[in-house]
Amino acid sequence: MKTRTRNIQTQRRGWARGRPLAPIAIAGLAVLLAGGARQAFAWLGATFPHATVKVWDTAVPIPPSLSLGLGPGESVEDPGGRTSHGTGAPTVVTIYAQSSHPLGPSGVSYWNPDANVFVWYGKTLGYPSGVDINRGGPAQGGGPLGTWFGPGDAWIAGQQNEPLYVQIAGTNAFRTYGAEDPLTGPSGKVWGVEVDETTGDVFVAQPDEGRISRLAPATGQVDMWLVGGQPAYVTVDGGGRPYATLSASDQIARVNPGLDGAFATADDTVSLWNVPSLNGLVSFRRVPPLLPLPPTAENPNGLITADAAGNIWFAESNSNEVGRLDGGPDGVLGTADDQICEYTTSGLANPQQMATGGLGALLQAFFTEGDGNSMSILTPVEADRGLPPARICTTVPAQTIIVGQREAITRHFDEEVPPLRTAIVPTIHDVPGTGDPASGATTTAGGEPLPPILRFSPMPNPILSADGTPIGDAGNGYPSGMTGVYATNRVAGAYLRGNKCFELTSGAILSSAPLPPAGEPGRMTGGGSVFTADGRRVTHGFAIHCTPGQKGQDVLQVNWADGHRFHLEAVATASCSDDPAIGPAPPAAGFDTLDGSGTGEYDGQEGATAQWTFTDAGEPGSNDTARIVIHDAAGNTVLTVSGALQKGNQQAHAASR
Repeated sequence: MKTRTRNIQTQRRGWARGRPLAPIAIAGLAVLLAGGARQAFAWLGATFPHATVKVWDTAVPIPPSLSLGLGPGESVEDPGGRTSHGTGAPTVVTIYAQSSHPLGPSGVSYWNPDANVFVWYGKTLGYPSGVDINRGGPAQGGGPLGTWFGPGDAWIAGQQNEPLYVQIAGTNAFRTYGAEDPLTGPSGKVWGVEVDETTGDVFVAQPDEGRISRLAPATGQVDMWLVGGQPAYVTVDGGGRPYATLSASDQIARVNPGLDGAFATADDTVSLWNVPSLNGLVSFRRVPPLLPLPPTAENPNGLITADAAGNIWFAESNSNEVGRLDGGPDGVLGTADDQICEYTTSGLANPQQMATGGLGALLQAFFTEGDGNSMSILTPVEADRGLPPARICTTVPAQTIIVGQREAITRHFDEEVPPLRTAIVPTIHDVPGTGDPASGATTTAGGEPLPPILRFSPMPNPILSADGTPIGDAGNGYPSGMTGVYATNRVAGAYLRGNKCFELTSGAILSSAPLPPAGEPGRMTGGGSVFTADGRRVTHGFAIHCTPGQKGQDVLQVNWADGHRFHLEAVATASCSDDPAIGPAPPAAGFDTLDGSGTGEYDGQEGATAQWTFTDAGEPGSNDTARIVIHDAAGNTVLTVSGALQKGNQQAHAASR
């Protein structure tokens, strides 16, 4: 059992932070600051923010009986749609472990929470355990099938037959690294992947081999640092240094370049920080577990991420805490006064994937809880007011060691993998937030107080009838995947065992989303189900701008009986208008009707055409209408449908200024 040496000065920081307090106001059940009416504690009966949660059931079969989204896990946001696989912006990338995809049960999916469109790539067998996007690394030649590596590429790692692979942005081209060669060794397991946005190099953690490894994508060179301790999951700081959680030794490791400033040279070092134990309870679950588990039980833990200030956040999945490693009083990580702060709250159980957003007072850490059935938000400016056991900070001096190094050229193979596409109509739920008392100093834009850790629990896991109506709740779907903020007040994730993806919208999410380009035209998004005259269900999802020419950002997917499908490839005409007969008047976006036409694929064959009219008659969407006509390449009419949405919602969005 490790001994915890506490920084007593830090530990004693309470909500009051040593400020004089006025008498307790019994009638108000609040503590008031002396000299004013500002609350140091919020009203005990204060209502915390609610969240609107959309849930997409990715296990619902599509013809011919394909369940494509079983075992969805780690997720990452792509606000601008740079991955470019026909989903537009925003896109969420989610890996999944089990499906009946004909090209492999394990793979990667791209989905748009505005358009309700999902694109699925079946790739291999096994359990994926990491996904990242190259957000800014340089373009490099030598990619698969004549392509280039660069921004928008998606990297997937896992305990699978193909331990590390990349899909090139905007293509169906894949390259797989490390099958049966020195990258992975005999076990073939990689946990976690992170792309260095400056160099485009790719870092992975390899627990069985005890390595943190770096891959140069174009050459296949792998540099390996033998850190030991079963490393699991990896992140990269602003200086390009990789960090990993060591699941067998309860430590954080960082690889440092030596005095020459270059990695993979003889003077490299490794910094280690011991993660304090709570009452002798280890922080991380061993990765991989000592006894093999089935894919539905093998779940992420010890995930790690860096925030905009250079702090390192990690999930202590075994001790039910969230940890933060920072530079302590001198602000420099790797010195004697470094500290680890650990946070928890009532009900927090088995934190999973983490993401961060914002800076300063707006900094927040977002995480899912598997056993806790929650999507949770930690706001440090509030959490750092807490007392033990809600917050415990410990001085943890960095240890510096020299480790063995290796290098190798890894083998690879290239292939083209065609996607499957579908539209899924979400269910929509209201989930209240809960948490410990708040100071009242940090609020949403609407004035609702934020507690140190706000938990949205239980997360909805609806059971659906044949027509998509919720008829019950299946209990804990095991929230696991978690993105950062990709649009105002919005994050997304996945239920590992509930086989669903979700989006959560709440004013409690403080950091701003990336702004759309100035002058972007208005658009309409959404979708739902309508029925043909003979009773066939037609499901559509879309995100289409009011003017054509938004290459890669216009999306339309239509699915109907007997497995028929249409996928939009190009918009030919588009216009938006205000129909006076449709309320509310005037429409908030300035228009309520979208008309257009375009070309695409019908049942996988190019040359098909479509015409559409979509309307937005306000919330909740039951009065919205859709009209869709599709012709195949020969000009035959294969679908005509119109009517009010039976399930779903369509929303008009004003042009950006």
